[in-house]
Amino acid sequence: MRIYLASKRRLVASAATLAVGSAVLIPATALATGRHHGGQPTVWTLSGQVTPATLKGGPWTLGQAPATYGSPTAGYCDAAGTVTRNPGTELFQPAYFPNVTGSGKRLTGFFDYRPKDTDEAVLAARSDDGGHTWTYQGQALESQPGQCPAPALNDDGQGHPTVLHVGRKDLLYTLTRPTADAPGSQLLVHQIGTDGSPAADAKNPLAKLPAAQPVGTGASSTLTAAVTLPAATIPAADTSAFEIPGTVRVQTSAGPQDVRCAGSTATSFTGCTGGTGSAASGAAAAAYPVVPANTQVTTGLISPDGILGVLPTNDGRSVTVLYVEKQLDYFKTADQANACAVPFATLNQIGEGKNKAPYYGNNEDRSTVRSATTSDGIHFTDHGPVNGLGDNESTSATATRFISPSGTVVENPDGSLGLFYGAGNCYDGDSDGFHYIGYATSKDGVNWSIVDGFANPLLSVNTAFPQTTPGLYYSGRIYGPQVVLGRDGKTATMVFAGYRTPKPLPKPGTALGTNPGARYTVGADDPATYRSILTVSLTAK
Repeated sequence: MRIYLASKRRLVASAATLAVGSAVLIPATALATGRHHGGQPTVWTLSGQVTPATLKGGPWTLGQAPATYGSPTAGYCDAAGTVTRNPGTELFQPAYFPNVTGSGKRLTGFFDYRPKDTDEAVLAARSDDGGHTWTYQGQALESQPGQCPAPALNDDGQGHPTVLHVGRKDLLYTLTRPTADAPGSQLLVHQIGTDGSPAADAKNPLAKLPAAQPVGTGASSTLTAAVTLPAATIPAADTSAFEIPGTVRVQTSAGPQDVRCAGSTATSFTGCTGGTGSAASGAAAAAYPVVPANTQVTTGLISPDGILGVLPTNDGRSVTVLYVEKQLDYFKTADQANACAVPFATLNQIGEGKNKAPYYGNNEDRSTVRSATTSDGIHFTDHGPVNGLGDNESTSATATRFISPSGTVVENPDGSLGLFYGAGNCYDGDSDGFHYIGYATSKDGVNWSIVDGFANPLLSVNTAFPQTTPGLYYSGRIYGPQVVLGRDGKTATMVFAGYRTPKPLPKPGTALGTNPGARYTVGADDPATYRSILTVSLTAK
């Protein structure tokens, strides 16, 4: 069996072929023997218990202080106001959307590191034991470097990292969150090697990228009165296109200044901190750009939320991907045909929904799995939607309506394809596709049949929200399955992400769960458990 997450890269000493994307090293024995039983496509079952992964070194983690639901950023900064680091080995949190490569038990991963409402960065780590323990290698593209938690911060940086090997280059794709999924949006593209050395650095694959690279909406305005920074209120002609809470770049006598503001009115930014120098009336105020300087951007994709997987190609030059198109608020009215219309009382059981007409907190996005091909990693040709991966307009409680980016495509020895994916529906109150991890098969990469779906998933959330391991790490959300083939050709490792509750940080005192006799009441001292990296073994049958 081959696992395809990008184009073939090079032969290594053991005659394994490296496919990069959500890539893996494939043993030659697996290519020869595959997994073929009675002419049926390969299927997979869990062969062990889910285990929360740990991270040695790197940035702040939830378990250091520890962070709790009552104090979710405990220990993030020390008494001197300096952002702390992970001093030892802690649970691998808060990180998600893993993008994993490897062979057997030796893995390399790229992760979306995202402390809630505080920061976001891409993190690289390696594991020598099948994803149970990870060692930090580096991070890049941080959105809020050196900032302690504050109401004026947000966690909208660059996320959903995926690495592809295209045209002899290792390319990292990221989602720019401030404008993500809007019509015309694309993915940012970062070359993680150089033209002279196109492959990523083995010790720190992110070493050649900027340590910090904030992104924004690209909005611009002018001040309507002179101010001297720091100033709590900054008058401006128009604030509507800025993401607030967030950063406003103000031109002052000391040069451009990053001012972080917690609120806004139509004509002023409020709750602002930071910056120095004086700014005259008419001075420029701007957000960070959508596309940072010296960064490329894809063309041809349609509102991509991220890359789901990579289909095999025969020409050795091009890469064909499955990706998720997300159309925000596609269903404009709550009574529109096929709009989600789950009652507030039902959504509220899991901490979702709003007791306000007309939508009651239902998510009205539309997600579509599409395919596209590129030969240079920048310019893509879209081939349209694929079929069979659920129904993106079904309102059934057992439907697969939303598919999340970050998955794995495999090719079976009989030529059929398999896809590991995360998915959900209206009853999750969110379009992120996090209710279950499933598996589907296809003969052509276009027409798919779900094998392990909503009724018989490989793994699923538990909306009773158990309070004991291992279920608490993914009882609220589960997605991002990355599958790496074992050296014996008969087993695999799956690395994925999970939350304890659907919302990362429910308020203490909130009662959650669909079992009225055993609801979970969020405690202020309960460990904050969200965006956890987990691993489990799979066996073919």
